[in-house]
Amino acid sequence: MKILVPAIIASTMALGLSAQTTGTFSGKVLDSKGKPVAGAKLSISKIGVNWVKEIKLNPDGKFIQVGLEPKDYEITVSAPGFQNIKEQEHVQIGTVLQKDYVLLTNEEAVKAGKAGVPSDPAAAAESKGLESFNQAVQFFNEKNFLGALPLFETAITSLKESIEKGTDPTVKVEGEQKLETMQRPYAFSLMEVAKTDEAKRAELTAKAEPLLVMALERNPKDQNAMIYLLEIAKGKKDEEGIKKYQAALDALVGPRPETAYNQGVELYNAGKLAEAKPYLQKALSIKADYAEAYYLLAMCEFAAMDLKATKTNLQKYLELAPTGKYASDVKAMLADPSLKNVK
Repeated sequence: MKILVPAIIASTMALGLSAQTTGTFSGKVLDSKGKPVAGAKLSISKIGVNWVKEIKLNPDGKFIQVGLEPKDYEITVSAPGFQNIKEQEHVQIGTVLQKDYVLLTNEEAVKAGKAGVPSDPAAAAESKGLESFNQAVQFFNEKNFLGALPLFETAITSLKESIEKGTDPTVKVEGEQKLETMQRPYAFSLMEVAKTDEAKRAELTAKAEPLLVMALERNPKDQNAMIYLLEIAKGKKDEEGIKKYQAALDALVGPRPETAYNQGVELYNAGKLAEAKPYLQKALSIKADYAEAYYLLAMCEFAAMDLKATKTNLQKYLELAPTGKYASDVKAMLADPSLKNVK
């Protein structure tokens, strides 16, 4: 036992020495009211080295990162709608660097005199607008359109204010160009939120439509703008608009069988079977193996008592989709004497 004691002590000492080769960074990220900040991010990078790590924040805003080399680090704390914090810190061996960060909103930062906002009112408004836009784009890229919407609105309002207050013609022109850049993703966000908010759908699409029209005028090949404008036209039952944007879309990407088929389905469901037929035939002229179009066309022909065409289309469906969604119904219909004996 006496022989083992020094060995155990030596082992413990070795472990202790090993633990002293790195440092720890911990603390919390809160707002000015002492509450955790939704969407807050904290990253740490080694100065002079291409190494960056995002440190996970707990729901209460606390964080801890162990195993850091004794080096100089740049700390960046950010959150949508808040002023970024960027500081340099040094991590020492065997110590805990304890740092708490308080994020301020843009308004709080201005009041506290901690915002890097120029004294020129036009430049200040532009700075606020660009900052809000950059934050909005983060949400937009994550497909969080509801989160992006108010930030886009703040960005556009601030940039318009900047243009109105500015005196330099060149700067005004640049501001207009920046505004155009902001309006397109703003319009897209309006359309995406409209899909999920039926109560505000009409209001949101009304805001989006003129912006989408302008986007399409600037770039006649803007496929996304065309698609959204086509959706608006359909929602308003604007037949001229539907034809216009559908034709533009077909000219850009080629006629799509799904578009013709869906139009046929809408008319079929509305009981307008005769009007549905040309769309189903168009879908088949674009895509000859469109099984569902054959089935629906057969139903239209059956309603019109054209049994020969009904049988032909049902057989074609079964040939293309022998185990398809309507296969069992088709087999039953073809087995019925009214169609079975049709030549």
